[in-house]
Amino acid sequence: MEAEAETKRPDVLAESILRAAGMSVDDLKSLETVFRELAASFGARFAGQTEVPVTAELAGVRTLEKDAITNTLAQSGLVGMVPVSKWGSRVVLAADRSFVDCGIEALFGSGTSAGTGSAARPLTSVDLIIARQVFADVTASLDHMFAAGAEGLFQVGDLVEPAHLAPNTISETRMICCAVTLKSAGRSGQILILLPRSSFKPMQDAIARMLRQPAHHSDPAWAKKLRLEVSRAHIDVEAYLQQGSMTLEQLALLKPGQILQLPKDAIDQVRLRSGHQALYKCRLGKAGSAFTVRITDPINEEEDLLDELAAG
Repeated sequence: MEAEAETKRPDVLAESILRAAGMSVDDLKSLETVFRELAASFGARFAGQTEVPVTAELAGVRTLEKDAITNTLAQSGLVGMVPVSKWGSRVVLAADRSFVDCGIEALFGSGTSAGTGSAARPLTSVDLIIARQVFADVTASLDHMFAAGAEGLFQVGDLVEPAHLAPNTISETRMICCAVTLKSAGRSGQILILLPRSSFKPMQDAIARMLRQPAHHSDPAWAKKLRLEVSRAHIDVEAYLQQGSMTLEQLALLKPGQILQLPKDAIDQVRLRSGHQALYKCRLGKAGSAFTVRITDPINEEEDLLDELAAG
């Protein structure tokens, strides 16, 4: 019994500290559930921009005291400031160099693995532009979780290497830290999402609204991925010629080998369709011994109907 009491004491102390900060263990657990979905959203969003297989997963949620915050930022590879005006606060994104390199190589379509020695290379202006896109994907996933389809809350500000951080940049004494791991081609890295205590109440409200309401909004990353996969689907298309009209008597008298006269403008009356859906107007042509069609305009069925009615 004494041993059991000893093991419970640290948990009770930790919960008391969190409660004094305006948080509880249950709050952090709810944040963990939300941030796990955020990591999945970020991974899907990022994967939709590259052919390199990438995944993102939640590594954990914890609180950091002032000294730990300072040490964490000093050991990171790149820091992004994210003002959140509606919250009256600021979110900090701190990525290690492996995360930055992993994201850059994935967006460039590189399949190289770790061990290239790129960590010793200073970041170039091009690197920073690509890194900003990766950071923007993180903030877009934050918006997906907390903006609920409304106007975006998060916008990436300056990206700064730790050595160039101004003194006393971070004044908070305690922050919530969400760690997300990005994996690609044998390489992995982490980005930390640091949220100040002043943002916790609005985050609780946003989480409560999200949990109460069914998730009708769609993830833009999944929507883009779905459009991409649908666009890759193979369908049959056929070119046909609008010959004109015939009476049933003329049709009944048709014989094999009979030659039908085409309209004078038949060369411009070719259509391209898939199934029963007309797609494009085409012009008949020839390349070598093969007949070809050159696409001229998309078909507007409403305009075609009006033209037919106007022509009588």
